[in-house]
Amino acid sequence: MLDIAFKQSQISHMRAMHPLRAYPNDDGIGDIPTATIVNISGGVVSGDIHKIKTVVEKDTSARLFNQSAEKVYSSYNNAKSEILTEIYVDHNSWFEWLPQETIIFNNAKLSRTIKVFLKKKAEALIGEMIVLGRVASQEQVKDLFLQDKIYLYKDSNLKWVDIILLDEIKNAKNSKSRLNNCNCFFTIMLSVNNPKKYIEYIEGRLSFFTEGEFISYTVVNEVIIFRGIFHEPLVMRKTFAKIWQELRSYKRGLPNKMPKLWWI
Repeated sequence: MLDIAFKQSQISHMRAMHPLRAYPNDDGIGDIPTATIVNISGGVVSGDIHKIKTVVEKDTSARLFNQSAEKVYSSYNNAKSEILTEIYVDHNSWFEWLPQETIIFNNAKLSRTIKVFLKKKAEALIGEMIVLGRVASQEQVKDLFLQDKIYLYKDSNLKWVDIILLDEIKNAKNSKSRLNNCNCFFTIMLSVNNPKKYIEYIEGRLSFFTEGEFISYTVVNEVIIFRGIFHEPLVMRKTFAKIWQELRSYKRGLPNKMPKLWWI
């Protein structure tokens, strides 16, 4: 369990229980207050339940990211693991939920839910990355269960729901309308108060974002959603970072950089 809150230029509250920890992270470039999450157990095993609650108080900008990729190991006795994340962003605030990859091992079973609650003038940039199997060791994922859900509420109204369900992985990987033989994918969700100008910017930069990759975007209820699927995790990371940096820089005037620790 991790319970963390940000207020203006600092972490205002933090309570953590094994195996989750969080530490301030400052690259010295004048970026927004940032903390990094550490899973000291080294991964998620069957039956684990991880809960993360993040509060961003009024007139505050903050960012939270994982120190390293999250590994979800093979299930024992078909027990599912759960990761539950709740994010609350108050008036006139900005928050970035910046992921590392979640690597799903063969026979892993994971149910993950992210709920984002934004006040009327709050904005957020939320992402997730999934890798199916240990690509470096040429693991072929043949059996898994993944249910990945994102809910976004704005001023108590449900604005966006995204649910990924992978159960019969063979059919999903072979389907051109789903994974198209790719083994990794990402989602980026940007909630902004006035998306029209932002959409014009994205359309003008679309070739920069998507050249040579399977990437698309859509806009629903002032929420801009990017989705990309890839054959190589490293290509996915680089493309994800390129889009993420552009979005935060254009929207908030923030450094066009990822945290140094994110690249390690």
